[in-house]
Amino acid sequence: MVESLKPFYTTLLTPIAKILIKSKIHPNVITLAGVCVSLLAAWHAARGTWFFAALYIGIGSCMDGLDGAVARQTKKSSWGAVFDSTSDRITEIAWLSGLLFFYINASGGRLGTSMTFAAMSGSLMVSYVRARCEGAGIPCSSGMVQRPERILILVACLLAGKKVMAWGLLLLSVLTYATVVQRLIIAYKFCQKSNA
Repeated sequence: MVESLKPFYTTLLTPIAKILIKSKIHPNVITLAGVCVSLLAAWHAARGTWFFAALYIGIGSCMDGLDGAVARQTKKSSWGAVFDSTSDRITEIAWLSGLLFFYINASGGRLGTSMTFAAMSGSLMVSYVRARCEGAGIPCSSGMVQRPERILILVACLLAGKKVMAWGLLLLSVLTYATVVQRLIIAYKFCQKSNA
């Protein structure tokens, strides 16, 4: 879905990436800075200042795109790709942990707490299935809600406020687990064809 907009997104980031390359800024430094910004987002999510949480998630996501653009143009080592993927998981855990902390401390936050946990575990499972498939040599990069879609849903819910958030997390939970099933089916069909 959002993945189809990647060429447009990359075109927007290319001029900034060139400035960073000229400044000799390593892509791993950009990745680490993005993690720090994402931790700020998590802190705001925990405090209930959700506009700023959404803002910092947006900035962190742009930095996540920038590190990849700089790495591709400078042909940096594949370790950076592992670091970047690990950082993506850390940032998602951080954002949702911030919301989890908010709901644990909120009165009547039982639904929000449950939905945040379900959304977090679903998001991690989407990434895990892809990583496991790639490790087994099975192409499995498609799916209903990949990272960009998850970010958009989360940011939209943060901006919409507390009345929408629990239901947005419910939607995110359902879609992430549906994506896990979708990827498992893709992997199964690939294996069936390979063994035929």
